[in-house]
Amino acid sequence: MDALSKLQEKNKIHSKLQRNTSWNIVWMLCLLSPLLFSNGYEFYFSFIRNTEFESIHPAIVLVGSLGFGLPLAAMGGLMLFRRIIKLLLLIAAESWFIWFWVVSELSCLAFLPLIPAFVILQTQLPKIRAGK
Repeated sequence: MDALSKLQEKNKIHSKLQRNTSWNIVWMLCLLSPLLFSNGYEFYFSFIRNTEFESIHPAIVLVGSLGFGLPLAAMGGLMLFRRIIKLLLLIAAESWFIWFWVVSELSCLAFLPLIPAFVILQTQLPKIRAGK
């Protein structure tokens, strides 16, 4: 029976690692969604509608996306919310960023969701430190 309990514990650890890997893939897809949306937006206007379209260079979109997404992911990783709530907040923040960065090209408003994320993190910081 000791071997079965060890095997069960190994399976439990392995399934937890698999779930974490799946969630990490979802996080990275969400963080890279502005780049994917920018490419799709440019493709739609250039090839499907055959209109002249002035868009942001994909390298600039990538730098902006990482400049927005990585701090947001770091703050989100520390926040004391459930994963699904973190995912919904990340999708809302990324949607805001995509709209103002790619569609409206108002870069000063695109980075605005970093402020509430920072405020939420600062309010949760005593609980985070107490938990460690």
